[in-house]
Amino acid sequence: GGGYAEYCSVPVLQCLPWPEGYDAIRAAALPETYFTVWSNLFQIGRLTRGESVLVHGGTGGIGVTAIQLACEFGCRVYATAGSPEKCNACQELGAEAAINYREADFEDSIRLLTGGQGVNVVLDIVGAPYTMRNLRCLAMDGRLIQLAVMQGSKVEKFDLLYVMKRRLTLTGSTLRPRT
Repeated sequence: GGGYAEYCSVPVLQCLPWPEGYDAIRAAALPETYFTVWSNLFQIGRLTRGESVLVHGGTGGIGVTAIQLACEFGCRVYATAGSPEKCNACQELGAEAAINYREADFEDSIRLLTGGQGVNVVLDIVGAPYTMRNLRCLAMDGRLIQLAVMQGSKVEKFDLLYVMKRRLTLTGSTLRPRT
């Protein structure tokens, strides 16, 4: 937010080195997705080796980053995307399975893919219409991380008792208000 100027002046301690072989445009694209995924998936969401995650929007910037990082850290990854080509891309990035949400119900698919256990973490960018469906995709003690609300922020029907019975955690964040 607010970082659209061609030039800016900042304290050196707020700067990162560019990865070797990157130009300014490619280097500038990395922090937003990587910082967002790292802080949410691993710090707030506590995703650890051997756990599983459902990543919505697997071919967007956040989704691509989440799939790659979760795979790199030894997690099982499932993703949603809106076409067969995008689902293939998710699997090429390392997702165990990719669900075309236009052709299949992701909730039913996750139940089948996990033998009814659910995933440990759901990383969501959709928002309100997915909330209860995401919660039903979670394993006991699962964590739902809300990163965006592309289809709305106000959930019409929300069952707190379901959350309590399964000891679920619902959290979310945005990087912009941070210092």
